[in-house]
Amino acid sequence: MRRSGQPSKHKVTKIADAGLIIAALDRQDMHHAWAASLLQRESPPWLVCEPVLAEISASLGTPEPVLEMLRMGDLEIGFDLSTNSVEVLTLAKKYRDQKIDLADACVVRMSELFRDSVVFTVDRTDFLIYRRHGRQAIPCVFPG
Repeated sequence: MRRSGQPSKHKVTKIADAGLIIAALDRQDMHHAWAASLLQRESPPWLVCEPVLAEISASLGTPEPVLEMLRMGDLEIGFDLSTNSVEVLTLAKKYRDQKIDLADACVVRMSELFRDSVVFTVDRTDFLIYRRHGRQAIPCVFPG
């Protein structure tokens, strides 16, 4: 990830978990300042999967903000569940005890597909446990 004043050596794929977008859109969220600042500072697109969009919409009570972000190019669907269902099911079974939800399983799979990816999430507890390709820690950015 590029820090101000430092040139980027290669492009990092930014994967947004639902919590990042929810926090950015909900001024009452405890992580709002962090998320809103991050979305303003980092250039789009933020890759998402459809289960993440559904989770955001359910949390906010409306799909309008995420549909607008998709229309504007801030968010981009970068995952096809139908072609990754076997791998997502494997992750769901592996993390059954963690009660992994579909959105998180898809985000973990996305991190496997995009080698130079970083997951931006407020879900530190789970994403410190999840692994990509079985053993690799998932590069993540958390608030604080």
